Amino acid sequence: MKQPIIAISMVAAALVAVAILVKPTVESGETAAATREPLVPLLAPRARDITAIELTQGSKTLRLRKDGDVWTLPDAGSFRAQTARVNELLSALAGLETIEAMTSAKERLGELNLAWPDDQGVAKLARVLAGDAPIAEVVIGKERFSPDAQFARLLGESQAWKCSGTFRSGVDQVQYIDRQLMELAGGDIERFTAGGVEFTRGDNGAWTAAQVEPVAMLPETQRESAQRTIPEVLSRLEIEDVRAAKEHPEHRTVRVISRSRAIELDIAKDGDDLWVKVDVERLADQAEPTDAAEQARVKALDEAGARCAGFEFRLPSWRVTSLSAILFPAPPAPANADQPAPGTQPTVISPAGAP
Repeated sequence: MKQPIIAISMVAAALVAVAILVKPTVESGETAAATREPLVPLLAPRARDITAIELTQGSKTLRLRKDGDVWTLPDAGSFRAQTARVNELLSALAGLETIEAMTSAKERLGELNLAWPDDQGVAKLARVLAGDAPIAEVVIGKERFSPDAQFARLLGESQAWKCSGTFRSGVDQVQYIDRQLMELAGGDIERFTAGGVEFTRGDNGAWTAAQVEPVAMLPETQRESAQRTIPEVLSRLEIEDVRAAKEHPEHRTVRVISRSRAIELDIAKDGDDLWVKVDVERLADQAEPTDAAEQARVKALDEAGARCAGFEFRLPSWRVTSLSAILFPAPPAPANADQPAPGTQPTVISPAGAP
């Protein structure tokens, strides 16, 4: 499928084609210029050649690579990026058109956040590559509003420009992925198992709990919270980061049954964060749905499972507190925790004359 590439080419080419004469207006306050010129004139014509993008700010670098007709995040195990977000980045860069020449003195570039390297970590460097060769290398500086304008310059030149348009793409890779892994209505969950306890939904919607392992790891005090929280997590499973899956010494499994599919959540504690692996499998003893709506629901679950295979995802911080209390409860304090251990009591010598 060539649609992502064609979309990039059409958007960028259109931005170049509409370059027009600029006249100063009271509203814009722009300085008169002969024409608006693309800051990066080669970007649109070479859209089909683009194979990689790098966006650096401070100590962070976002890397995007094209794999066939899709974009991936190599620093996240090559998890798939959203083509629309990549197109937005490229279109914003191709849409920068010079309005007014600013300073060309290297010592003054920092005033526009256009110094590079940038010790302050405010400038961005956008590199668009064809193989290892750069098509564009642009330093992005301050932004102006009313009207919108962007200060920018080519990396190999000291001339700074005030440009029409804006470039607001960030370096956090989560901005380039679909942050919702799956959506599962609470009524679609028949039962789930967590910490050796199985929760089953009755006909009236109420949950019943039964211990299914000799030693249950789910405390009695957290069972009511679990039957509320687990379905809530799956109703809209959102994430804040992604990386290639790895093994964790401290992890718990939540297994959810939803009609003809089993969804296994392997939730690991890594420092203060919780990371989850997602696996979706068909239940061999359950018939495939024939209803169109049910088929669509099952298809969405299967696609989520395929998309998640080989990766793990960081759960939002607002989910961590409730899930940690359920799956990773703090060990109970010893009954005599307030009493000093034998032989550790301090020696006290009463002052002279004391009774």
